[in-house]
Amino acid sequence: MANLMKAEVIAVFPDKVKISVDNIIAFCDGKSIKVGSYLRITDSDDCALIAIIENFCIEVTDKAERRHIIEALPLGIIKDGKFIRGGDTLTIPPTGVSPATADDIKKIFEESVDPEKRFAFSSLISNSEIVVPVDGNKFFNKHIAIVGSTGAGKSHTISKIIQTAVAAKDGAYALNNSHVVIFDIHSEYKTAFPNANFVDVDNLNLPYWLLNSGRCQQRCRISYAASA
Repeated sequence: MANLMKAEVIAVFPDKVKISVDNIIAFCDGKSIKVGSYLRITDSDDCALIAIIENFCIEVTDKAERRHIIEALPLGIIKDGKFIRGGDTLTIPPTGVSPATADDIKKIFEESVDPEKRFAFSSLISNSEIVVPVDGNKFFNKHIAIVGSTGAGKSHTISKIIQTAVAAKDGAYALNNSHVVIFDIHSEYKTAFPNANFVDVDNLNLPYWLLNSGRCQQRCRISYAASA
């Protein structure tokens, strides 16, 4: 079984790790592995390098033996139970390669933000049970752009962010006594916020004194010209 599970690092670059796997099915242990999956590369010092698969291919040796070649991007190391981005403490050559566990991946995301600053409205696409939080203070104090093609879910994402923030009653990201204004040009958000104050042309009244004198004079001239 040890031979079936054989996987070894065959090349190390500043931004890439190259891994050879003899039996990909045994290596995956029945789990799905693909581009975007996470790997755990360990050494004898109980330090684990976490890398994400960028691509893979199949090579045929001169003995007509097939092997899988995986290229992965290093993200950081797990040492003393904590994930640290970057790092070059991994010894060469590493002693083991295996798919990263859910606990390994949680250390990358869920434990990357202090609990009192954590704002979570999303999960990892490859594993919905792993929450991906952000720093609430930094998130709401900066300009944010959400881009994507039509139907990609931009409006749904914005609704989810605001709903999560409004529902929070404590923590660094709680929007207590704050006001959120949505310019709903295409009438996409009314159903998402049924308890919000909805303003449109039927119930919006602008007092005359809100206009400055220049605009009032211009409006008067336009009205006079129209009547003449």
